[in-house]
Amino acid sequence: MRRTWPVTVNGVAVYAYYNVGDAGPIRLRVSVDESDRLGLAEGLRVRVGLPGREPAEVLVAEVRRVPPVVWLDLRPLA
Repeated sequence: MRRTWPVTVNGVAVYAYYNVGDAGPIRLRVSVDESDRLGLAEGLRVRVGLPGREPAEVLVAEVRRVPPVVWLDLRPLA
């Protein structure tokens, strides 16, 4: 599923593009400002809520800064 929609990261709503793969990985694109404000970094454990889904614990596996956006690869912990 691919969409641009408000999502929550650790309870904070941000407007993001996201792509959810069949095997569970989530790819999230947020602005550099949002990433900095939330302190997103590789190895960080965060709680992400996507539209129509319950918030889930994920691991930030990779962070790629391509100003003005940041691409995050997230891996489910469960």
